[in-house]
Amino acid sequence: MKVGLIGLGNLGGRIAKNLLNKGYKLSVYDLDRKLLQTFEAIGAIPYESPSDLARNNEIVITVLPNAEIVKSVALGPDGLLSGFLDGSTLIDMTTSIPEITKQIGFELSKYGIHMLDAPVSEGVKKAEDGTLAIMAGGDEAVFLGAYSLLNDIGSNVTHVGELGAGHTIKALNNMLCATTLAATAEVLAIGTKLGLNPAKMLEVINTSSGRSHSSEIKFPQQVLSRKFDVGFTIDLMCKDLTIASGIAEGAEVPSFISSAVFQIWQYAKSQGGGAMDHTAIAKFIEGMAGVEIKD
Repeated sequence: MKVGLIGLGNLGGRIAKNLLNKGYKLSVYDLDRKLLQTFEAIGAIPYESPSDLARNNEIVITVLPNAEIVKSVALGPDGLLSGFLDGSTLIDMTTSIPEITKQIGFELSKYGIHMLDAPVSEGVKKAEDGTLAIMAGGDEAVFLGAYSLLNDIGSNVTHVGELGAGHTIKALNNMLCATTLAATAEVLAIGTKLGLNPAKMLEVINTSSGRSHSSEIKFPQQVLSRKFDVGFTIDLMCKDLTIASGIAEGAEVPSFISSAVFQIWQYAKSQGGGAMDHTAIAKFIEGMAGVEIKD
């Protein structure tokens, strides 16, 4: 299958390698010429512009830093719209803003071009082996047509609703992740300060009602071990929390808990932690408590 991919960064580059390893004829575009050369050397076909890439591929994946860049790549001068043929499909895997995604999809639809928003979860380490979780929004028939490709990128692929729904649940999922991670750190910091063993505390929590993915996976593997190397930064979490907060505000739903949690993440970023792994939020909570959560 011929597929185009735009954005060869931390996540997009790993998705590209996975697709090449699975035998896809992959076309790529990125502003970084060195990255294009690197991927050409391992079998990808580089293009000089998004429009040229779109002209030669009926399915194009975008994995870009933010919604405005996606909009520019899709609709701007020499963008995908100027190259796509009728019936082509854009799959946006960027963590993006649902309303902008809907705007892009509406403009593309005027020319017979389909769009899915299909952000991912589970981190960059699962991108290269194709075991990401994918939450896709868009027309169900378009989703089914792209399912085999999505299934080669992720091991858990779910159609969650109309266009924009994928980006909505991705932001809300990360809001919940940020909450459980910070709350677990706070609980363990309190217990540690009172003389409890963090590993024993997790043993109890993970067989009780307070357990979560944070307590079961991230704390044993990343915090107690002091590794902090999932590959998803505090900056990126703050970006997702900003999107999630905007979604809550737009829906006119009070978000007292997540708003308080967001302040903790913004504090960590303000203290120079933006480039640190998101599991390092525990370090900032440790600092406030005057303890260290470790084996």
